[in-house]
Amino acid sequence: MNNEELQIAYKVRQALNHGVESLDPATTRRLTEARQQALAHHRGVIGGLQLAGVGPMISETFHHGRRLLAVLALAVGVVGTYYWNQFEQASENEEIDSALLADDLPPSAYLDRGFQAWLERSHTSPDR
Repeated sequence: MNNEELQIAYKVRQALNHGVESLDPATTRRLTEARQQALAHHRGVIGGLQLAGVGPMISETFHHGRRLLAVLALAVGVVGTYYWNQFEQASENEEIDSALLADDLPPSAYLDRGFQAWLERSHTSPDR
C-alpha cells in the first residue's frame, strides 16, 4: 500500500471507531463475530491466492526454459553441422590422398608446372 492508501484506511478506521461506544452490546457482539468470520474467510482466500501466484511463476519459468531449450538446440545444430562438414572434408581429402599415393606418378610430378599445363589442356581439348 502506498502512503495515500494508508491515510485513507486510517481515516476510515477513525470514523468507524468514533461510533463504537454508542452501540449496544448485542450489536457489538454480532459485529465481533462477523469480523472473526471475515478474518477466517480472508485467511483462506489469502492462502489460495498465495498458491495461485505459483502458477504464473511456474508458467514463466517454463516459458524461459523453452527459449533456453530452443537456443540450446540451435547451438547443437550449428556445432553439429560444423563438425559434420569437417568430417566430410577430411573424408574427401583422404580419398584424394589415397588416389595420389596409389597412382603410378610420383608426388613430385604433380608439382611440376608442365603437368599443370597438360592438365589444363586435356580438360579443354575438343576430343573429350
